[in-house]
Amino acid sequence: MINNKEDIVENKSEELRQIIVAYADEMDKLSDTDAFTIDNIEKLWDGFGESAKEIFKETSRELISKVNEKEAIRLKKGNMKRKE
Repeated sequence: MINNKEDIVENKSEELRQIIVAYADEMDKLSDTDAFTIDNIEKLWDGFGESAKEIFKETSRELISKVNEKEAIRLKKGNMKRKE
């Protein structure tokens, strides 16, 4: 029912991968300093967590925009008839 679902998943997976790599790189840099504290790790985590959250929002918007509406309506109508 979702057109180009595989392409969306592939693109968003790559974006998430880039965020994870950047997070790991920043954590690595931080670990070599005296600033490697729980507070700073949590700040780093929060920042990258927000980036990942935004990718999931974008993914949802893209998936919803690619839903085959005609098929969804057909299925909905079929389900409504069964309930009557």
